[in-house]
Amino acid sequence: MRRRFRNIVETPSKVILFGEHGVVEGYGAISMAVNLKTRGEISPSERGIVVNMRDLGESLILDIEDIPTLNLGDYSSSVSYVLCALKSIVSYLRDRGYNDFKTFKLDISSNIPVSCGLGSSASVIVTTVRSFLLANNISLPREELCKICFSVEREVQGRASVTDTATVIYNSVLKIKSNNDFETLEGTNLYNLLKGCYFLVVHVERRRKKTAELVKEVARHPRKGEIFRSMGEIVDVVEDVSTWEELGELMLKNHELLRELGVSTKKIDEVVELGTRYGYGAKLSGAGGGGVVVILADRDRREELLRALRELEVLDIFECKMV
Repeated sequence: MRRRFRNIVETPSKVILFGEHGVVEGYGAISMAVNLKTRGEISPSERGIVVNMRDLGESLILDIEDIPTLNLGDYSSSVSYVLCALKSIVSYLRDRGYNDFKTFKLDISSNIPVSCGLGSSASVIVTTVRSFLLANNISLPREELCKICFSVEREVQGRASVTDTATVIYNSVLKIKSNNDFETLEGTNLYNLLKGCYFLVVHVERRRKKTAELVKEVARHPRKGEIFRSMGEIVDVVEDVSTWEELGELMLKNHELLRELGVSTKKIDEVVELGTRYGYGAKLSGAGGGGVVVILADRDRREELLRALRELEVLDIFECKMV
């Protein structure tokens, strides 16, 4: 259970390639880790556990003995994921006989845009837990790490899917199945194809509604069952695709289904149209109501696409690849 100390932890973000919303109802989904990352830099500290969240301008100084009984309500909501992650990992380890923990400073930074469907909270949670483990020279199996981090996200959000935490922990392409079960798709045609893909992740606009609100609206959609079944059929066949053209076509089909559910927006549809015109395909990724579009781009038409996106005045554009 022990391994050599390292002072840097990096955790990726994720995109949903296929099946969002349907996964809530027990249908399959495909997620992929991408190289937008949260970075944790660990260094010695004599003052307890010190956490600096550079992007938020927040700092915490915690006594290790107080962590298991911390009341999240006493702190800013912006640090709730970090605090809950520390509580969970300390309690988990103490239940298994670990008591002599080292103090350290953790500087957290990220280039992942928040609240737009890229799994920024899961990335922060995993970075925090892994940093604590590495600072104390402790290793856990990925399966255990996944359970711990998923429980943190569920506690803070009230409801969560294993999708985000599992994808960023496994650094891979996952097929999410019912009951929060999942499998990696390493070795499939899809996985091998994705390794060579060039993606643009476009932060189109800020989301107008929270994920929980959008999920409730979708649950009331009169044709949700039919639409989810169609999404599930895409998930079932996409593992066998072998060309970018096939992959892009299925992405566009998935987007049309999301549009039928009412979770797309006019601007998102415009970005998807540009991604299809200058690339192989595109789709909304995540809950919708704003957020991000993932484009399977054509490197030869990169400049045309980037110029068109900037003219549309999107919030940000990230060139990404599978981790």
